[in-house]
Amino acid sequence: MIALTLSAVPFSPELDSLVLTALEYTYRERYGAALSVINEAIKRYPQEPVGYFFKAAIYDYYMEDYHTKRYENEFFRNMKIAEDKARERLSVASDPETRAWMHFFIAGAYGYKAMRAGRAGNYVVALKYALEGVKPLKATVKEDSTLYDAYFPLGIYNYALSKAPNRIGIIPTFFLVRDREKARRKGIDYLKLAWRKGHYTSVIAALTLAWVLMREGKAREAIPILKQYVEKYPESRYFRWVYGGLLLKEGRFAEAEDIYEGLLYLILRDQPNVPYNVVYIAYYLGYTKYFLGKFEEAIKYFEVALKYYEEAPPSDKKALKPIIRNLKRFYKRARRRLDLE
Repeated sequence: MIALTLSAVPFSPELDSLVLTALEYTYRERYGAALSVINEAIKRYPQEPVGYFFKAAIYDYYMEDYHTKRYENEFFRNMKIAEDKARERLSVASDPETRAWMHFFIAGAYGYKAMRAGRAGNYVVALKYALEGVKPLKATVKEDSTLYDAYFPLGIYNYALSKAPNRIGIIPTFFLVRDREKARRKGIDYLKLAWRKGHYTSVIAALTLAWVLMREGKAREAIPILKQYVEKYPESRYFRWVYGGLLLKEGRFAEAEDIYEGLLYLILRDQPNVPYNVVYIAYYLGYTKYFLGKFEEAIKYFEVALKYYEEAPPSDKKALKPIIRNLKRFYKRARRRLDLE
């Protein structure tokens, strides 16, 4: 059963409903509808940080989905407004529930900025933002330990520290995490808590948890968690992307084939001008076909991937080099297998 959102929020029910509706549209990758709803939330409640915060979050989700930086300025602008408004509310709020949520939005702003810096390879900057976000995160759970959304970024922070190199730039990570195993377990436990009880973060916590469990060699545990969201959001590329990887890890190639065929269809239908996504998924579909003994079909999808790779911009080609190396190896193997038949 999909985890229920149990936490209360110190906003009007109408504002809360608008935000949840915008998030539902986001998970269905109907970004125009999501932005329309969140803009209405901002229009009706301009003093609240929540609308601006999740508008920035929607832009971030879109940019990851489309492998682009197109809306980065809008992302940073809205996140700054959210942080500023949260600080304004925090300066006058006295009740713990409101104070907890304002701390959460401030911490979340740092967390999102850390993630974007990390994805860009700016790890020192990412660490700086992450460390700046820890204090308001701790303040969140100190004010209200039942604000379960806070355990989503806390989970990411602890798990990331457990896997951090010994140094990030000139900064030794030993001073940040003395017991990596404890941080790892805590990170996973916090993500599970956010998934089961988070109000706004339950769905994205499930997706992140599934990815973490896959990294931990626990794909079998992650599959039933994510399967329910693949079924709930059948038009979503994001959930299928991770789910297909989980199935491959478990050697469930026939099921993975079905997931990747559907995913490639969605990408070619909705993202034909995003060669990175086409190359990545066409490769994995070909890879899956190879292990099912469907060598002609595998070759066909490897050739689709190669075609789109040639059309990709230089930045994408650089990121896709490991995929292309593997693709060429399996392409040759598939052709040899056909010659032997």
